[in-house]
Amino acid sequence: MNKWTKSVFAIMTASLAVTAPISSMAAKESNVTVLGESKGDGAIDEKLIRKIEKSVERLVQIVPYLKNYPITELEMNAETSRIEVKKYQTKEKKAPFVSMHVDQNSGEVKFFSHITGKGGFSSTYPLEDAKKRATEFMKQWYGEGMADYQLDEEAFNRNSSILFRKRVNGIPFRNDTLNFAINSEGQIQHLARGDGYAEPVEMEQDISKIQFADPNKVHPKEKVEAMFASAMKPYYGQSADGQSYRFLYAPSHEGINASRGAELSAKQNERIIQFQPKAKQTIIKSKEEAAAFLAAQTGYNPTKGRATFQEESNPKTGITNYLWMTEDEVIANIFFETKTGRVTNYQVLDTKRKSAADKKLNEEQALKAAVEAMSEFLPLTDKEMVITANRYEPDQNLFKFDFTMLHQGYPVDGMLRQAHVDAATGKATLLDWRVSQTIKLPDINNAMTKEEAAKKFLKKYPMKLYYSLDEENKNTAELVYISPLVSNEEIDALTGEFYTYGEEGESE
Repeated sequence: MNKWTKSVFAIMTASLAVTAPISSMAAKESNVTVLGESKGDGAIDEKLIRKIEKSVERLVQIVPYLKNYPITELEMNAETSRIEVKKYQTKEKKAPFVSMHVDQNSGEVKFFSHITGKGGFSSTYPLEDAKKRATEFMKQWYGEGMADYQLDEEAFNRNSSILFRKRVNGIPFRNDTLNFAINSEGQIQHLARGDGYAEPVEMEQDISKIQFADPNKVHPKEKVEAMFASAMKPYYGQSADGQSYRFLYAPSHEGINASRGAELSAKQNERIIQFQPKAKQTIIKSKEEAAAFLAAQTGYNPTKGRATFQEESNPKTGITNYLWMTEDEVIANIFFETKTGRVTNYQVLDTKRKSAADKKLNEEQALKAAVEAMSEFLPLTDKEMVITANRYEPDQNLFKFDFTMLHQGYPVDGMLRQAHVDAATGKATLLDWRVSQTIKLPDINNAMTKEEAAKKFLKKYPMKLYYSLDEENKNTAELVYISPLVSNEEIDALTGEFYTYGEEGESE
C-alpha cells in the first residue's frame, strides 16, 4: 500500500467541488492540501485520504453552508497521530473555518464545528425547529433508522445542546451520545460527541465488540429507588449572600448499578477524618519570630536569599499579614490577629519546580501528616471533619487536602480548612485552621428523612435505565439507574421544597 510521506503536498486527483460527482473529479485540480510529518509507519495512507474525501463531499451535500468553504486541508497531528480536517473559504483566509474529526479507519466524518471567532455561542432559533433540523440531519447522514440513535427529549431544553443517544437493546447508551448546536439561522454550528458528563467512547471503538449487560438481570426499579435514599447527601448549605444556612439534601448523580444495586463509585474524599485537637496557640511579636515559626513548621526559611519583607494589616478583619517576596512573587506569608499576635494560618511557596521522583510519601501517609499538623492548632471541640478534596501536584511534589467542619455529624458549607504537605519531607507547607465568625445553624429536629427527600426528588426526576461503560474495562457496559437530568436543585429538609443556590424562590 502506498504511503504519503512528504510533509506538505497537494493531491492532484479527486476534487471536493460539491457540484461535481466524485467519479468525474479525477481530471480536475484539487482544492485539497495534505499537511503532515513523515513518521515512517505513521505516514498518511493514500486510501484513507480518498475515504476522507468522499465523506467530506457527502457532508457538504447535506450541510449547505459548507459549500462556502471549498478549500480543504488534511493534517496529521504530531502529538495524537490523528488526521484533522479543516475547510476554509480561501487559501489565504484562515478564519472563519470548519474543523472536522474523522474516523481514522473508515475516513468517515464523525464530528464537525463551525469556528466563527465570534466568542460564545447563543441562538434564537426555536427549540422545536432546532430538534427537527438535527433529526433531519441524522436521517440524511445515517439513514431513516438513524443508526439506532434517538433524540433525548429529557436532555437540556435549549438549542445549544440537542442530544441523540445510541440505543442498545432499546436502552440508551450514555457513552455514545451526539450533541448538536443549532445557530440562529437554523444551521448546525457543531456536531460533537458526549453529553458533558459521561466519558465518550473512543471514535474508532467498535461498539459491536462491547459486552453489554443482560437487561433481563436487573434489580426492579422500585428497589433501586429505595436505595437512592442512601445517596442523598445531607449538609448545611450556605446562602449566596453568606448570611444564612439551610439544611439541605443534595442528590448523588453517581448512578446505581442496576445489577448489583450499589452506587457506581463511592467517593473516597467524602470520608470523615478523626483529629486529636490540642488547641495550641502560637503568639508572634516580630518578623523574626514569624520566620522562625515558619522554618520550624515547614523546613523552609523565608529570610534566606534575596526575599524582601512586607507587612499588611486589615482593620476590618483585625488580621495582620507578614509576607516575604521576591521581585515578582510571594514566597511565604503568615497571618495573625493584630491585637493578640495569635497565628491563624500560614503558607510557604517554594517556587523551584520539583519532581515527583522525590516523592517519599503516598497519599495516606501525607494525609496522616496533614491531620497531625492540623490537630496541633484545632480547638478542642473539633474532633472530626470530612475530607472534601485531595489532590497531588507533581510539579510541586505536594499533596493538598481540603477539610470541611461538621455540626451534629453533617458538613457545614463554607467552613473550610486546608493543609498542604510536602511529599518529600512530610512537612505541612500550608495550614489554615481559622475558625470563622459565629454562625447560626438551623434546628434540624423536624427535618424530613432521607427517604422522604428521595421520594420527593424522584417524583420530579425519576430514575431511568442506561448503559454505561465500566471505568476499568472499556469493553464492558453496565446497566445503571440514574436521573436523566443533572439538576442543580436540592431539597430543603425543613420546608420540603426544592431549592437552587442563588435563587430566592423555590421551583416546583
